Amino acid sequence: MRTIVDTGTYGEYLHYGMPLALVTVVGMDGNVNVSTNTSIAPLPGDKQRVALGVLKENYTDELLNQNGEFVINIIPPELRSAAQQCGTLSGRRVDKLEVCNLSTLPARFVKPPLIKECPLNIECRVVGIHDLGELNLWIADILAVEVADLWSNGRGGVDLETFDPLFYTFGYTMTRGPLVGAGGL
Repeated sequence: MRTIVDTGTYGEYLHYGMPLALVTVVGMDGNVNVSTNTSIAPLPGDKQRVALGVLKENYTDELLNQNGEFVINIIPPELRSAAQQCGTLSGRRVDKLEVCNLSTLPARFVKPPLIKECPLNIECRVVGIHDLGELNLWIADILAVEVADLWSNGRGGVDLETFDPLFYTFGYTMTRGPLVGAGGL
């Protein structure tokens, strides 16, 4: 037998193990906003692309409309508190970088900065947008993926022994478990 699951507010139960990210965007005035997001998915194909879902009411969506660039900053466990604050405070009213004591590094190919405390950063430039009613689905080319020494394997890749992102799973945050296999599926 199976039971129908109540997906809850904002569909928390639809996030069945998505990595938590702090998404940085910048407006035409140079103001940086940071938002917490789990609605991110890599897309298949020859070109490296990602889809990012953002509610239209969010300041992040407004700034994406202005600039069309963003950085996905994958969150380590020690930034859970910052993830909560960046997900509940409005960048229209507060400087989330200051409130959360986060520092930035310049990106190589886009205007929004990297979050220094996040060991994996993905620079993206928007190539398309899909209006889905209350949210926009931003499709972007991945221009660069950068990893800090903490999560680096020293050979241009990610060390899966030290890689420890936060995941948003069925309304809860957690870290990854042990590896159960290697290679593509």
